[in-house]
Amino acid sequence: MKNSFLLHVDRSTYQEIPFEEITFLASLKANMLEEISQEIYLIEISLSDNDDDQIAAIVKVGAYCGEYTGYSCGGSWESAVTKSFESIRHQIDLLANLPMQENTN
Repeated sequence: MKNSFLLHVDRSTYQEIPFEEITFLASLKANMLEEISQEIYLIEISLSDNDDDQIAAIVKVGAYCGEYTGYSCGGSWESAVTKSFESIRHQIDLLANLPMQENTN
């Protein structure tokens, strides 16, 4: 399913980021993207502190059907990553409900 996992952590991040736990959470959340989970070839997570003493997370998921990006902030890396995956889930749901239109040109 997933061929590559990239993790970027800003060196000034004040929270400890355990690699094994973040990879487990990312795999769990990626598996919940049922429509594209078998097509995922890349998960990239970037974590950094923002000015409000929160962790900012950018999650990029590359799949053969498209690329998705989610962004969120939270009090912990877990909540920021989870909310970012939820943002991607919302994007997939929105795209699934768009009416298909044939190009007649």
